[in-house]
Amino acid sequence: MTQPRLAKRNWSLIPLLVALFSCAPSYGVSNDDLTRNDNSMLPSCGGVFDLCGYSDRRTGNELIPKAFERAMKFSEGLAAVRINGLFGYVDTTGKVVIEPQFDLAGPFHDGFAEILVGQHTGVVAKTGKVVLEPQFGRSTPIMGDVLVVRKGQYRQKRPPELEELDPFDGLFLEYEPMGLFSLSKGWLTADTYEFKRFERGRPTYVWARDLNSKRGRFGLMNYDGHWKIEPAFDAVQSLNDGLAVVSINIEKVGNRRELWGAVDADGRIVIPLAYDWLSYWDQGYSVARLNGEEGFLDTGGSLLGSRLFKKAERDLQGKPSKVLVDDKWFGITPQGSLVDPPEEKPYPFRRGEPIIPSKNTQCKFGASIVSKNGLWGMEGRDGRILVEPKFEAISCFRRGVAWVPDTAKHAWCPIGPDGIGRSKPDCLPTYYEFETPHYYPENLDPDPFRSSVLWMQAYLKHGLDPSYPSPRLMGYGMEGRRTISVSCREIIRCN
Repeated sequence: MTQPRLAKRNWSLIPLLVALFSCAPSYGVSNDDLTRNDNSMLPSCGGVFDLCGYSDRRTGNELIPKAFERAMKFSEGLAAVRINGLFGYVDTTGKVVIEPQFDLAGPFHDGFAEILVGQHTGVVAKTGKVVLEPQFGRSTPIMGDVLVVRKGQYRQKRPPELEELDPFDGLFLEYEPMGLFSLSKGWLTADTYEFKRFERGRPTYVWARDLNSKRGRFGLMNYDGHWKIEPAFDAVQSLNDGLAVVSINIEKVGNRRELWGAVDADGRIVIPLAYDWLSYWDQGYSVARLNGEEGFLDTGGSLLGSRLFKKAERDLQGKPSKVLVDDKWFGITPQGSLVDPPEEKPYPFRRGEPIIPSKNTQCKFGASIVSKNGLWGMEGRDGRILVEPKFEAISCFRRGVAWVPDTAKHAWCPIGPDGIGRSKPDCLPTYYEFETPHYYPENLDPDPFRSSVLWMQAYLKHGLDPSYPSPRLMGYGMEGRRTISVSCREIIRCN
């Protein structure tokens, strides 16, 4: 059996909705709501079409109805939302203030936000004016009109329903050359740097190192492109509890050693580069390792209990919890005294809602996939037809869109709640309702598109009639070796 070409885009994408949003100026929310803090309004999604709105973080009360395909967090009084496949911005009353026109849109920083159009990013101002036409792979505002910029094309890192233009979720994880760019002055540095976060929020400084430099060490750079602290460290972390962990490599003949310490918010070394390893500071302490022993180091550089132990562990909140002395565990108090070890508590898993349905044809928010004359559609919990059964196969709605095969386009394309095809997001060469790492859907036809259609049909038919053979996932032969039968949204191992 040949391995099919797999579209990892099985990502149940998100899309489209309500054109009436462009007509509705607001949701009748009072003027008092304009003063809401950005953090008080939490995106919340649900309903048969899995649409998103905003709720009060504290009470859970709905503030803006669920009518968007995606809803991002508020920043500087505006939030990026997706309507009919494109992103625009709404204010805290739900009024559309920047019309949907972008493929992806990020949070505002000092009045500017990164936007994606096609394969390139640019910048939009809070006025709605595009102040930097899309032309870079990344162009993320970090302070004033200064951006961290990477040339080239934008590269998607996560499924579309999770993808965000967030500087702390992706920008500082890119390992290609970047530079600082000012909207008013142009390039402030060459595009030869790697940047890492130093501060949360709006940074005054960023860690930077010149990839063209022979030593390539990190220093602290201000937003004008000048060094606050000259490059001196081989590895760096961001500030936690007012301290940032740093390290240098000491090369000796046939041996390399790392020395770890920490700097304060001004980049000054306040914890000497003398440890074999340091964790980040949390709850006032770092776990420090020296000569094979561990202990808890406070922000002033003092060891809890004035000593090191064979091993030191934190609790689930990050506080010093227990230490190992002569192969016996003890608890440790804030004063450094050894006491009986703390009682082990199970990790507090959260129960997700809604519960995953038990049938392949059931969707998590109450709708069901139904069949008529060999074609597939959707009905609501009350039996009302939501999408007429007229497609070879169909997925559940996620973020306002379902996926159906389009024979004319030889691809899976999105439909909206009205059952009509949409232009966004882009059609996919294949679609599978279920995927798992190290496995691929069995090949049911030499053509990848037709194979995915047959696989999805089997998936749905098994949901209607459990005696119908369920489709399978085949192991790649590395971590996954067996065949998996996909049944009732659960993975069942088969011989």
